[in-house]
Amino acid sequence: MNRILVVTLGGTICSAVENKDTVKLRNAPGKNFFDAVKGRNELTFLTPILYSSENADEDYFRKAFAAIINECGSSKPDGILILHGTDSAAYFAQLAVRVLSYLNLPVIITGSKLPMDDPHSDAVRNVKYAMGLLGAACEGHLGAVTFGIVYSDSLMEDTVFVQASRVTDAGFDGDYGKFPGKPTADALKEDEVKAYLESPVKKILTIPDVPGYPFDLVDVSRFDAVLIEAFHSGTASVRGLPELIARAKDAGVKCYLGPVHKGKVQYESTNKLISAGAVPMYDIPFEGCWAEVAVS
Repeated sequence: MNRILVVTLGGTICSAVENKDTVKLRNAPGKNFFDAVKGRNELTFLTPILYSSENADEDYFRKAFAAIINECGSSKPDGILILHGTDSAAYFAQLAVRVLSYLNLPVIITGSKLPMDDPHSDAVRNVKYAMGLLGAACEGHLGAVTFGIVYSDSLMEDTVFVQASRVTDAGFDGDYGKFPGKPTADALKEDEVKAYLESPVKKILTIPDVPGYPFDLVDVSRFDAVLIEAFHSGTASVRGLPELIARAKDAGVKCYLGPVHKGKVQYESTNKLISAGAVPMYDIPFEGCWAEVAVS
């Protein structure tokens, strides 16, 4: 029998509909819910913190990681199931695969698009599928250690798994994207994880790939790092962006640009920003870029 640590962190799967019109965070799912989906797995439970996706931040993520690492040191599970809000799970997963991989355990992150008290909720099938994957991974049937997100894909009308290092942010329908190719995450070593969790949380300015961003109004000196999201065809408008990078350089703030295609041919705007001092982050999704900056 596989020993699975179930970590409940919040999100819609830990929410309920109140007054027939408002979804609100509540307690983690009860024992009866897990008895119906655990299969042959033996479960232990951990709820270090509860938060909604819209309120998630790196500080919450760190508290969750610290609690998981501490619990794994004492209970020695064979695998980990994490219940998380779907809207910020891609960022959580990208950071988690860097911070928790040294544990060498299969980790599945899942949630639901609808609360469990909604008759159309995907909570049961998501968790049941995740439990099955964890059981197979613990018994060595899936090859390498499994680390990723399980969700119900609305287009495929099926429950699917996405590798954590490939997952991109959920869209309006709650479906995750999959970054092309096979990007991998550089996992931190145990001593590096400890140093990261004990260090101050970085203030990262993220600049989205939208036209006409008011770069001249940004005071980069207030941040520890700047992450510029790149368009597929080059990057965000270079109007004012090289000047922002220059201001950051003068303030001792490092600027990153990603995801950037690895190749000999680059768009002129991409080369211009790299020449101005932006550090290119090649062939990893933007959510992974954010996680790399956070742990750097």
